[in-house]
Amino acid sequence: MVNLSKIREREQVLLQRKAKAESELARLHKKQKEAARRDDTRRKIVLGGALLKAMDEGVLSSEIGRKLVARFVSERDQKLFEGSALAASAASAERAASYPPGDGGGE
Repeated sequence: MVNLSKIREREQVLLQRKAKAESELARLHKKQKEAARRDDTRRKIVLGGALLKAMDEGVLSSEIGRKLVARFVSERDQKLFEGSALAASAASAERAASYPPGDGGGE
């Protein structure tokens, strides 16, 4: 004869293990996502620093920096550049916006 109570107990144990494993898996996925986001942020900071240094050393012109800011930086974030050599003027922002994606604006 089959003992249903033992089967139910075993089922509960297995369900608890499953829930614990799923929770741990979700935690690991969250940790991976956070690490990827940190790495992405760091890449952006390092690249931005390299671009600024290249402009300071004259390897890249400030005009390229202004075009990049005008074309690829959100309006909200463009305020960060106000008062600097990279501040996008309204005219350069309009010119940069008129170029098709992937076109460096004739550069």
